[in-house]
Amino acid sequence: MDIEKALRELRGEKKRLDRMIAALERRQEGKSPGGRVWNAAARGAASERMKKYWEQRKQATGGDPPAGG
Repeated sequence: MDIEKALRELRGEKKRLDRMIAALERRQEGKSPGGRVWNAAARGAASERMKKYWEQRKQATGGDPPAGG
């Protein structure tokens, strides 16, 4: 095997891997640690859904849950 040819191939592979790593790091930088970023409209919609959920749950159980939970 030609050593020069092997070195050229390995250097090419290294460049390809470096580009892939850089691209993945750029993608990761844009993400929050929690994974999801919600805009104001999405937060408001989720808030309304949870208010309805807890209201229905409170009605189903007959009142407020006991304190100290």
